[in-house]
Amino acid sequence: MIRSQQPGRGAVAVLSATAVTAFTVLVALLLSLYAPATAHGAAGLTLTGPVVRPGESPLDAIRDVLARQSEALLRGDRDGYLRAIPVERQELREQAGQRFDSLTALHVRRWTLTATTMPERYGDGWRQAVGVAYCFGADDCTTVDLRVDTAWSVARGRLQLVAYEQTTRPWDTTRLTAKVGARVTVAGPADGEQVSPATLDLVLHAAEAAAPIDDRFATSFEGPPQRYFVYVAGDAQWLRWYDGTTRSYSAAYAMPLQPGATDVVLNVRDVRSDAGATLLLTHEFAHVVTLGGTVPPAQAFWLTEGIAEYIADGDGAATRQNLPAVRGYVTDGRWDGSVTPARPAKDASLDDATARYGIALLAVRYLAQRYGEPKLLAFFTEVVRRRQPLDAASQSVFGTDWQSVSKDAAASVRAAATA
Repeated sequence: MIRSQQPGRGAVAVLSATAVTAFTVLVALLLSLYAPATAHGAAGLTLTGPVVRPGESPLDAIRDVLARQSEALLRGDRDGYLRAIPVERQELREQAGQRFDSLTALHVRRWTLTATTMPERYGDGWRQAVGVAYCFGADDCTTVDLRVDTAWSVARGRLQLVAYEQTTRPWDTTRLTAKVGARVTVAGPADGEQVSPATLDLVLHAAEAAAPIDDRFATSFEGPPQRYFVYVAGDAQWLRWYDGTTRSYSAAYAMPLQPGATDVVLNVRDVRSDAGATLLLTHEFAHVVTLGGTVPPAQAFWLTEGIAEYIADGDGAATRQNLPAVRGYVTDGRWDGSVTPARPAKDASLDDATARYGIALLAVRYLAQRYGEPKLLAFFTEVVRRRQPLDAASQSVFGTDWQSVSKDAAASVRAAATA
């Protein structure tokens, strides 16, 4: 979910279906770089890398380079990390240097590059798929996995890296600076004026306030994450990180990477106050703990977002923001009486999106008040995590049919909207 804040108005946003699965899509930068002598003749490249004899598979040499590069990163050796890339490959070295700086800023603790398949011939060189396992923060952090394509050539008998697929993850596209708290790491562009150190401090303070709230709810799922990660995006990064979001009212989103791992991305334009940022991040961290790095079913939008709003609504701030839009939505006759509204369209107005989130919140709040919070969370698990039909989940958890439950919930929403 993404929440968009405007002074005096409700705030919402949503992670699009495209963006939800964007972590499986990598931006390929290999193209013509596969050819080992496109920019420089092989004889003119700096001699680096292990020896590969004529007719010999480069797999062992590639593994050696990857292992040495990983070791160099973890010990903070920037020169060692870049050693396998010829100095003539300036763009590739700059990209690798930026990656090194960002990973170091995030306190990378585990980084393993693995080549498990045989390299494929491509022109005069080889293409090699590489598995990456990484994590930040603590020595015992749980790794996140992804795959990148690489390309290699042999110049005068020496193996050299000539291309490396750049992903859309923040640390891979932007040189980052980071602030580290007890439960949260907050990072933003290191060389941009739009995301200032003061802004990162504000976001970190807000995130640290949000984390304990969500940690409490996490005990009903897999437990609290080892650490929450928040990336604060300027305009350029907002469009580029994880392929961006196409929803104009978006202000933040939780990006599932794999079961147990989720990144949160926050638009710096929606960082206006400590209280507002805390509300926003409490909502996004709620997705981290309730979804656990999984992608929810599209038809469960109301419950996925409603429970995140509910968790963020401890002091009633989310209700106060959403209720004016809900009242207008109901009194104008735009509400069809359903407590399971569909996700707002990509071009929906902020008012329309706020109303839908508000209805979802009011419906979820009714369930919690009527049946108790433990049963609400059990119902969420059945519908969102186990993908059970609403009626089956209602019968199992609430002991009655969903039609009766939703009818009473709708009456509660209407009462709140017309009070």
